[in-house]
Formats: sequence, C-alpha cells, structure tokens
Amino acid sequence: MAIFYLDYENGNDSNDGLSWATAWKTITNGATANRIAPGDVIRIAKSPPPVSIGNATWTNMSKIVSLVNAQIANIVMCEENWVASANVIASLTTTRKEGNYAISLAIADAFTTGKIAYKELNNVLDLSGYQRISFWIWNSSAINANCLKVVLCSDTTGDTIVDTFYIPAIPSTNRWLPLTIARNGGGNLGSSIRSIAVYADTDPGVVTLLLDDFIACTTNGLNLQSLISKNSQEQGGAEGWYAIQSINGTTIMLDNETNTLANSGRGYSGITETVQTYKRETIKTALALSVTTIVQEVQDSGIVGNNIEFQGGWNPSTNEQDGETFFDGLNGNGYGLYLYSKSYVTLNYLSFCRYHTGIYNYSSNNTIIVVLSNANNNTSAGINFYGGNNNVIDVLYNANNNGNYGLYFSSYAANNIVNLVYNANNNWHSGISFGNSNNNIIYTALNVNNNGAYGVFFYVSFYNIVKFLSTFGNAFAGVVNNYGINYIFNALIAEATEVSGFVPFANASIFSQNHDQTIDNHIIFTDGGQIHSDTSIRHTTSGISWRFDVTSVNRNLVYPLRLIIARIACSADSQVTVKAWFRRNNTGIVGRLVCKGKQIAGVDNDVYADMTVGENIWEQLQIQFQPTENGVVEIEAQAWGGNSWSIWVDDLEISQS
Repeated sequence: MAIFYLDYENGNDSNDGLSWATAWKTITNGATANRIAPGDVIRIAKSPPPVSIGNATWTNMSKIVSLVNAQIANIVMCEENWVASANVIASLTTTRKEGNYAISLAIADAFTTGKIAYKELNNVLDLSGYQRISFWIWNSSAINANCLKVVLCSDTTGDTIVDTFYIPAIPSTNRWLPLTIARNGGGNLGSSIRSIAVYADTDPGVVTLLLDDFIACTTNGLNLQSLISKNSQEQGGAEGWYAIQSINGTTIMLDNETNTLANSGRGYSGITETVQTYKRETIKTALALSVTTIVQEVQDSGIVGNNIEFQGGWNPSTNEQDGETFFDGLNGNGYGLYLYSKSYVTLNYLSFCRYHTGIYNYSSNNTIIVVLSNANNNTSAGINFYGGNNNVIDVLYNANNNGNYGLYFSSYAANNIVNLVYNANNNWHSGISFGNSNNNIIYTALNVNNNGAYGVFFYVSFYNIVKFLSTFGNAFAGVVNNYGINYIFNALIAEATEVSGFVPFANASIFSQNHDQTIDNHIIFTDGGQIHSDTSIRHTTSGISWRFDVTSVNRNLVYPLRLIIARIACSADSQVTVKAWFRRNNTGIVGRLVCKGKQIAGVDNDVYADMTVGENIWEQLQIQFQPTENGVVEIEAQAWGGNSWSIWVDDLEISQS
C-alpha cells in the first residue's frame, strides 16, 4: 500500500505525488491507472474551514436568509437599463438572478473594442474597505481570458477608470456563473465611485451578456461564490451548505442549480431561528463545457479487501484529516467525480456542488462512500448511481437544492445500501429517486422535505426499501409510486397526499410498516384502494384486523383489492382447511377468501368462499382443498365493489388432515 498526495490548488500532475510538496493536482491526470494500485490511499487537500459571518435569520420553507449585519456593499443590482455604445443593444431582461431584472448587453459583429456599456450609480460609493467585486454573468458565446473587463469609475459615464477587474476565460455558454474577482494589481477599491462599465480589450465577437447583482466584498469575505450554513463544523454536520443565488445588503437568497432564476427555487427547510451563520469557500475546478464533461474521473479499480481510497479533508500543514474537500464546478456543468466501471473504490470527506451531477457512479460496483457531507446545488443530481450494484454509502449528510434529485438510483442500479441520509431537501423534483432500479435499501432517511414534486419517487422500480423516513412540504406528495412494489418503514409523512402516482390496473403497491412511526399501524397503498391494519374493529379483542378500503370501481371481480394473508406448506394428499372472519359495512362490497388455482398440483381452479351476510356482521368464510404434491400455496383475502366501502379480515385458522 502506498500513500499519495493531491492538492487541486497547489499541485501539479507532472509531480510524483509522494508528498505535499510534490502533490498531484487532479484525480484524473494525477492518480492515473499506471501510478496507483489496489490498497493505495490518495490524500486530498482540504478546502478552507467555516468562518462566522454573524447572526442571521433562517426561515423554514423560504429562500431568504437575513443577516443581522451586512457583509458586502451593493454596487448595482441591474434593475435599471445601462447606456450602450454603438453596435451594442442594452436592455432589461427577466432572466435574472436577483430582483426583477438583469441587464442584457447584445454585442454585434460590428463592435470591436472599447466601452461596451455603462451605468451611472444612484449614489457615490466609498468602496475603500473592499478589495474584490462579485457578480453573475451569462454568456451566449465563449469568452477568452482578459477579453472583457468590468471597471469602476469616478465619473458618471464610465470613462475615468479607478478599479479594473478582468473577466477570466469562460468556455461554457448559456449558464449563469458567479464570478468573484480581485482588483487588477490588488489593493482596496476606490473611495468615490460614480459609475460602472464593461469594456472589451479584444474583439469579443457576436455575444450576448447577461449581468446581475454587482457587489463589493473583502478578500476573505462573503461573496457570490461562497456557501453558507448554520453549520460550524469543519467535518460533517447535519446542517447543509447552500450556494447563494443573490446578495442584496443583508438579504441572501439561497440557490438551487445555477440557472435557477430569482423568482424560482426551493430555499431552506428546517428550524426557523436567528442563529450564528457561517460561510465557507470551495476549491474551484476547471469550468466544464457541457453537462457531460468529466471534470475529474477515477482511473483504476481496487480489489476485494484492498480498495483504492480517495480521502478528502487532509491538512497539508499538519498532515491530519481534520477538514473536508469541497469541489465546486461553479457553472452547473459536468460530472464532479465520474466513476465508470470502477470497483472497490472508497471516497471520504469529499463534497461536490454546482456541477451537473456531483458524483456519477456509472456501472461501477462495490464503491464505498464513508462520509459525503454535501452534494448540493447540482443541475441534475447530487449523487447518481447509474446501473451500479453493491455500492454503500455509510453517511450522506446533505443532498439538497439540486436541479432534479438529491440521491438518484437509475437504470437498473441494484443492491445498493445507504446506511444514513440526514437530509435530501429542497430539490427541484425529489429528494430520493428510484428510476428503473431494484433492491436498493436506505436504512435511515431522516428528512426528505420541501422538494418540488415528491419526497421519495419510485418509477418502474421494484423491491426498494426506505426504513426510516420523515417528509414535509413536498409539493405533490410525500411518496410516489407508479409501477412496482416497494417498502417504507417508520414513515412520518406530513403531506396531505401521502402516497400517489399509481397507474390504474398495474397493481403497484407501497407497503408502509409502522406508518406515522406508530407501532402496528400498517398501510398498503395501491391503485383503487388501500389496506390498513385496524385496532378499532376486530373479531377478537387482541391484535389487529385488516381493513380493505375500495376507492375505485376499477376494483371489480376480475381486478380485486387483494392481500396475501397466508403461505401454507402443504403435504401431498392432505386436505387443507382455511378459515377467516370477514365483516363489511355495506352489502355493495364483496369479500372473498381464496386459494388461486394452479399454484400446486391437484388444485387446478380457484377455491373460494364469498361473503353472504349483511352489514356490520362478522362471518366466518371457509375453503378446503387437497393437493396431490408437496408444496406451498398462497391464501388471499380479496375485496371489490363500489368506491367508498370497506371489509375487515381477522382471525385466520389453518389445519391439515
């Protein structure tokens, strides 16, 4: 086993990786397959720790975080039009990150260089206490490094330049990108700023720029690239870290993915309180060109008992693992970490934000994620297990505010295990999603709240299990299931619509054990009805009965509401007798005790007995059959008729002679 070192900000992939002084830069080109082997550990330098920004008020189900004390100075919020130069069209657009408008600058081919547009400020600004500016930019064509610059000026027309900020290369297009740029040459900003302007030092070509939310910030202070949280811990913590949509004075708006506009987004879910609040900075990886760009990729597999380990959070000064590594894509493109057909890999204390997908585990098996603190604000999903099997997440603290899903099992991902998910909140679609995936288990999912559609989404998926679940504030339902049979345990579902999405006649089901986190409260959700455990109406005074609630006329003789109430090991040539007590609240509903035919030799046709008595009377139904071989048969209780009536089933007796 060898130990290697990786430092994205200070390393170089041509190094040998054997010390912090000679660390690699990237997982892709540093930890290559010809350099690493099973059992090796790659220690990855941590990102900066949390820093207090004072008290702030966090409000449940709100995007707004209100600071007690401002950390920045507003320059211009782009709510008024700018003055454009020749061959440039300036206009207001509602495609914005803050307020009601952003500014659009459409640069024509005839424009070459010089001042593109300017805006006189409403007040003279003293920005001498700040060293950087931060703002949002969207570009329709790629921008070369140092082609464009933002300037702050002492006159009203953007001509007398005091502070210059060169815009870096932006190879991606049609994505909002937060930029934080130090003054060219360093030092503090001007003390008498009256206008802001955008210039081109080289011809930018035909391009449209959208700009919004210009603020001044300090060298180490809060800015639009920061993450914020209630969490003071450098490692872990159940409170998530959130990307920022905008800052206006003391008002911070929380973002989802980077193209989420000012009038959209899910915000925060949790305790409403005024509390010490923190910001932390991230390690910015190279801007990805497209959604499928691989930003960093694991290059080799381990073997059984000798995983290759990528351990984040290492302190190069002390050589201790006392922090976390937050990788940040900034523009919502690309895969933060890509694993394709890689097995026996361990990931620890790595977090991913503002990519297309944070971690994309594509057909990779036996990956172990020990602690993943945050997979937040990604365009598609925080983590996507695509077709991979037998992967394990020990602790996922937060998969929040992503563009679609927090945690996504897709395209026949199977047999994956998640031991603990603290939060999968505020995602645009669902907190946890199973798409064409089977036999996955989440042992504990504490909070799956405030998602744009559902808390948990089962789509053409079978035999998945979520063992402890709490949902609140999801837009359409706590859980949805269209096709397939899936299981939830100890689920506290606060939405008015608890479970939905069933396709008629598919007989898909959600089995909820200890529903509402209540012992012996069990519900089977399905199309056209529900089946409940019941302690209020029983044939005997102990235990539970099963209540069948038919809610649709689709549940008829050929498509009844059904529950397997026994599996019987039968002996050849022995007569089996099955008895059960039935009760109904209306004669329009029928209850049946049945052994379906052709399960076992000698029982070729259905053997059944139907209810005959009136309302609210217990009736014992009995069936008998005699198999001619050893085997196991299932006994069902069935109900059909009407759309608002119920039957109860209790006290099953089985004998053979």
